[in-house]
Amino acid sequence: MPHCDLASTTAHLNRGEQLNVREKSTNCIHCNMPRVFILCFFVCVASAAPTVVQMMNWLAQLQQDWTYPRLVDIAKSIEYQGFSSDIIGRIDITGTFAGSELNTEYVFGSLADFGTDKNTSLIGVPVNISVSELLVQGNVMSVSLISYFNWTVDILPVQWNLLLMFNDEGQVMQYDTQLVRSSWLFPILLPKLVPRLAAELDMPVDTDPTVLVSMRAAYDICSKHETYCVGELQQYNSTAECMDFITNQIPFGDIWQGSQNTGICRYWHKAMVPLRPSEHCPHIGPSGGGMCIDRDYAQVVTEKVFPVPFIQLPGGLQVTDFSRCLGV
Repeated sequence: MPHCDLASTTAHLNRGEQLNVREKSTNCIHCNMPRVFILCFFVCVASAAPTVVQMMNWLAQLQQDWTYPRLVDIAKSIEYQGFSSDIIGRIDITGTFAGSELNTEYVFGSLADFGTDKNTSLIGVPVNISVSELLVQGNVMSVSLISYFNWTVDILPVQWNLLLMFNDEGQVMQYDTQLVRSSWLFPILLPKLVPRLAAELDMPVDTDPTVLVSMRAAYDICSKHETYCVGELQQYNSTAECMDFITNQIPFGDIWQGSQNTGICRYWHKAMVPLRPSEHCPHIGPSGGGMCIDRDYAQVVTEKVFPVPFIQLPGGLQVTDFSRCLGV
């Protein structure tokens, strides 16, 4: 598996060591990444401002923090130190989140819950991360991560493409993330999940896989609701009503529908309910709480959620110089 030792590289840069092109070429072999890419990248970094070193340090730290079980500790911290307090984050499969607390819960807390679930989890947890593509310009980083996820029944590589914008302190102030080939995952995983789910739910092994995952999700969602969503936070009149809504009133959905009016969206959100019931109980209820709701395709595609566009140009060029062709 390709892996670049970012921690070692940034340590060299933090000490101010001057790496020549020949040495950078040697590093390329150790990183197991394309030679041309590594040469170009290290030449740029060697002469870059300290902010670039901060950004690389951030990425190296993420490689350690966004793995199980380390992310369990991060989730307990409430706010990830690598996020600015006013961070805006968007993940294509789950939605847009504002503030460091909410982003910490969704990026780390949800996966922490799935990793400690006593029942078979429908969502895997990351156990290892490597960098496959990386570009840095100004305070913007574009990076592609290959993360191996453990689904208990299988370990599969998952590709995430991230756009990150950093503030002067080296914290991420906004990010835009896509799960690549997300619709390909469930067709691979479902046949392997069927025997375990059927045994847990005491249902025939030839039951429709969609029914099995919907039932597993419903039991887990409604259990969290019964435990944490009490009093004014109650969303369903009974567990039976909750089960009926999840299994009969809405589609379970696919992974890419984790921000829509689906069972899988509520399954994602049930993981955060113990962290802040007042925030997340509405998300698993019938209304969806503004998170698990019907969405319009065109509106989602064209919505501008970031206060600063992810546009950086080299050589002191300004966006206004190209406003006509860029359409900004």
